[in-house]
Amino acid sequence: MEHTPEEKPRSTSPIKPPRKRKRIVISCTECHRRKQKCDRESPCSNCVARNKHSLCHYENESARKQQLLEDSASTASVNGGAFSVIKPNEVDQVAQFTAFGYNKSNGNNNTTLGLFKKIQTQDADPSGQMPRIQADLPDQSGLREKYKSLIRQLPSKEYIEKLLPTYFREVNYQYYPLDEAVFRDHLANWHSLSFSTLNRGPQELSGDMRFFPALLFQCLALSLQFQPLEYDPTLDSLKYAAGMTFDDLANDYSESSVSILTLLGKRNTTLISVQAGFLRTAYLKNVGMVTESWHSLSQTIRDAQEIGLHKDSMLHSRSPDAKPEDVLESLWIEQLRRRMWLILSLWDIHMAIVLGRPTTIDPRDGKPPFPIDAPIPRNRREVAPTPRTESDIPTPLTMLLWSTEVSAPLWDIFNLEKEDPHQNNFAKVEKMHKLINQITFHCPPFFRSQNPDLTFDALPECYWLPRARPVFQNNAAFTIMALHRPYIFTNAASRTSALKAGLDVLRAQRTLFNLLSSLHYKTFSLVLNTFDAIILIAAVYILHPYENRSDLDNALQQFEWGKERFQMMSSRNAMAKAALGVTKAIHLRWKRALNLPQKPSPSPSLTPDTYTANSTPTSQYPAPPSHNQSISSTSSSNQTQSLYTLPTISNLTSPPPTSTPTWEVPASAFQPPQTFDFSSMPPLQPMHDLVYNDLGSNIDSSSYDVVGAWDLGGIGPGGAMGPASAASMLGSLRAILGVIVFGGL
Repeated sequence: MEHTPEEKPRSTSPIKPPRKRKRIVISCTECHRRKQKCDRESPCSNCVARNKHSLCHYENESARKQQLLEDSASTASVNGGAFSVIKPNEVDQVAQFTAFGYNKSNGNNNTTLGLFKKIQTQDADPSGQMPRIQADLPDQSGLREKYKSLIRQLPSKEYIEKLLPTYFREVNYQYYPLDEAVFRDHLANWHSLSFSTLNRGPQELSGDMRFFPALLFQCLALSLQFQPLEYDPTLDSLKYAAGMTFDDLANDYSESSVSILTLLGKRNTTLISVQAGFLRTAYLKNVGMVTESWHSLSQTIRDAQEIGLHKDSMLHSRSPDAKPEDVLESLWIEQLRRRMWLILSLWDIHMAIVLGRPTTIDPRDGKPPFPIDAPIPRNRREVAPTPRTESDIPTPLTMLLWSTEVSAPLWDIFNLEKEDPHQNNFAKVEKMHKLINQITFHCPPFFRSQNPDLTFDALPECYWLPRARPVFQNNAAFTIMALHRPYIFTNAASRTSALKAGLDVLRAQRTLFNLLSSLHYKTFSLVLNTFDAIILIAAVYILHPYENRSDLDNALQQFEWGKERFQMMSSRNAMAKAALGVTKAIHLRWKRALNLPQKPSPSPSLTPDTYTANSTPTSQYPAPPSHNQSISSTSSSNQTQSLYTLPTISNLTSPPPTSTPTWEVPASAFQPPQTFDFSSMPPLQPMHDLVYNDLGSNIDSSSYDVVGAWDLGGIGPGGAMGPASAASMLGSLRAILGVIVFGGL
């Protein structure tokens, strides 16, 4: 039977089942169901965006991992692979080489990287082949989600705009680490980022934008620290728990900043991350975490060195096809880099002298040029940095530069303490003292504490200028105090100079305090500077009670005003509360040592200071007996050596023993063993004791208000004294004078 063409023969074979899909499903079940492209992470980005973390799983986990490895290998082969061959002049070769930790900004050609660059320069053969060095990148799994979870903690744009003015008006002018115009540009760029861009993770952002949230968090934390008592009530909406304070919220913001910096690592550090690190250092100091602040400063300096802030980057050539406006803007950024390094250098030497710790910066490495004291332009892309003239208004940078001038001798003082451990080179000390006075003599008239030029004070942009004058006076006085401090045990002239410098510090601190409001009470320089000067002055009079009596009335009055400031700040400043108890105890000890009345006359409130730098009030206290000598002077008489315990902060603030020792000596015996070598005394640091030994932890400051509540008669002259070896005397002196000025920082 023949079949017509229209008819098809029927197959007698059985129907085969449809072919199964051979390709293994490597997408997660949710993406496969929704027919979406999956990035094969765990959980994937699509499930995270839909808040379906729990539903994101894979049918074949081993196949997913194998596919990820194949994709990575494919990408590596396109980019050259781990062992591909590249030309010596390839742009990213040095960047790959620095993965081993070499600093590409270092101009030293003696390092391995320097030799590598030399080989590149000499090898002109284009056929020369060198293996590509691939950096072992850290594990990026979860980086995107961790970064997003941190930036979600930023408040909305509305609250950011409410908080930032507080930072730029009350905080930034003090050291001027940020240029507000540059910061505002970065903030605008951050707000313009789309969600899809942020969703791709920090690696998709530019270096500055990647670190900018860390800087923003620190600015907001400092803004919250300096909120006035009558703050904007809408800011309470930022508190997410009952009983939460702005201090708690500021701590959260600052810690979020640290988390971002830690998450992003050190390999792509930028100027933004250095600025964030410095603000973190300032924040820690304001909350009294001085040790942590010092460590933070050291790490920030290392970050700054990583990006070459310690070198003059202007030496690098610019692209010949760069636009003029881009070149002008880069000039201003270079000025900002120089300014940031200057601030870090200033803090480094101050904290080293105050805390008795080593500096992080080695001055032998040299320093880049100072930033130019240039007026701030409206548009950085139109005007080049040019030095300001006498008619131009001063800026906070002007104050920073002059503060650096008066603080520059601190490096020499720091080295002098090492070069002259026995305090013999007093001629050099006198010469340095004269040079420091010359610096302050040539400062601009608008920074002078006596008869200043008030021309610019009425300008709105110079609101900070009246506050800058006492700060400048404080910094200059601190430098002189630091210079003479190691010599106060061996030289009477140094005792007088240190005393007068301490009085200058207290005057400057009182003037500054009167210009501030309660929102500034958390500024720890108001506590530390005052406390340092108070302890130094008290120690000079306690150890040498019959010297400098013409300044005694002034010193006691400044002491009272200092305690009054501590009392006012103690409710908002934990360090002020601790310092208050210590100073009250030492005040009683001071007056007992000088046989002064225990009930002082009511001191004036915080009104304009009635004492000036040249005033010499008539003393109301009895003159010293003519036969008494300073404790450092030698006696030609053959009187018996008496046992003497030098005063310490510890024994000034601790109750005496209950039983009277059997080795009491007459009250008139006020001589230490004359064989003790005071020149062997290392520099003293009472501020170190207050910070690290927690002197105020066991002190009830209210107990000092009642005279005689503690029997201080058993301490020092006029009471029972125990035998002390030279070693214990050394430790005692270190304790009483351990408080050095916290350098105005």
